[in-house]
Amino acid sequence: MKLFKKALVATAIFGAIGAQAADVSDATQFTSSEGFSVGNLATLTSQDPGVRVIVREKLEAGDRIKLQFGAGLDFEPTGGFAGVNLYNSNTGTALPATGVPARILGINTGSGTYELEEVTSLRDVKNGVVVLEVKTGFTIEKDESFEIIPDVLLFDSKATTANATVTYSATKWQDGTPKDTTGDNTGSFLKFATQYSAKVSTLLDGVIEREDQLSFISGNVTGDDNADTLKVGITDNASYIAAATGANVSADFVITGDFSDLVVGDFAVTADAGADFVNADLAVALAGDKKSATVTVVDTAAQDDGIAGTFTLRIDNATRTGAGTPITIKATSFTIKGDVDFDGAGTIADTNVLAANTNAGQWVLDATIINIPYFPVGFEGVNSQVNFANESGAAVDVNVTAIDGAGVQYSGSLADLAKYSTTKVSQVTLMAALKDSKGNTVPAGSKLSVTFNIDADDGKVNAYAFSEKVGLGRQSLVTSQQKGIK
Repeated sequence: MKLFKKALVATAIFGAIGAQAADVSDATQFTSSEGFSVGNLATLTSQDPGVRVIVREKLEAGDRIKLQFGAGLDFEPTGGFAGVNLYNSNTGTALPATGVPARILGINTGSGTYELEEVTSLRDVKNGVVVLEVKTGFTIEKDESFEIIPDVLLFDSKATTANATVTYSATKWQDGTPKDTTGDNTGSFLKFATQYSAKVSTLLDGVIEREDQLSFISGNVTGDDNADTLKVGITDNASYIAAATGANVSADFVITGDFSDLVVGDFAVTADAGADFVNADLAVALAGDKKSATVTVVDTAAQDDGIAGTFTLRIDNATRTGAGTPITIKATSFTIKGDVDFDGAGTIADTNVLAANTNAGQWVLDATIINIPYFPVGFEGVNSQVNFANESGAAVDVNVTAIDGAGVQYSGSLADLAKYSTTKVSQVTLMAALKDSKGNTVPAGSKLSVTFNIDADDGKVNAYAFSEKVGLGRQSLVTSQQKGIK
């Protein structure tokens, strides 16, 4: 009879171990989304992700701890589960600097004054269950802690933040009563983050001399009025767990614009000081249709330290404008798109670090610039228009750009302003002239900031804008006017 009662108690202890308890931290280090997707986690030796359990109720000798692992961990890996290692610096079994050995689950109590041991008879590898017991002669005091550190080979290739977890619970040794039942008892071993990002730190911003259009009057490189520069900074968090590194990583930055009067020799790309790449890791190519140029950054085997840093693309018009028959610099807007190929084989979708149509600047003619920061269009019962006065003796071009309240950018052109004339431009005309990057016109009910770039000397063309509620009167709209930046 006594034996039967003991068996019942043992069954109750294990069955009750499912109770919730303690505080379990989530991962504190980021794991590279890109590196994990190409299997880099399986190659690590010293960056095993771990979580910390903080005990919120004193555990006595014989009390048991159940660790329930989520589906993101596989305790039946290729080569088999190699067991549980218990580490404690006081007993001469400190956690190795190289990390947990292959296919081992590490339990690290650090310099704690208590010891644990695994109840191997209760190990359930198929269901991800490991049970620990406080050794005789020891207690775990409230707020003491230990780490749970699986070797990286125990992570499934489909592991996520949500399933690469461990859930802690504890029971009393005498009768299996749940202990330490308050707190957050589940923690995740993986906290993913995108390893790469980029931003344009210096826009192309050349203002072209209006008469001959052979040089820049501002925005140009110091000492060279034919050249302009674009700077792009790349972030590569190579310190992330499972970071994608090595000579298989490269990045392409495609700059779109009107390069029709340029040749590949007019482009030069250099690494800025402090970059993890050097000039030899950079290349620039001009597309056959001359509508785009591509800068490539490669983490070569010689460097093999990532692609973090800033590069400068210099576009020099001197070879074109210096030809026998000078070729004018084209006024054009530039956009950029950036992607990182982190596996080097093109078998996985690249990480997009600069979305298509990201602003890379523009080259504009020195001209009269008039901005209307608030110009409502397409509202029922409301009429908005702008009136231009051209007091010069020549017709002038008018280019127009706008941005709406949602940040959508539009561009287009209006009919030339005739010499010695006034011209009314209605909201209907303006809305039809403006197009976004997909060719869409401005929708009704938009509030625009509109900028007119006019090929005329300062003061020769002026504008008056207003908006009126039909039948209720007219309200002038604020305009600002300046000549091209000198």
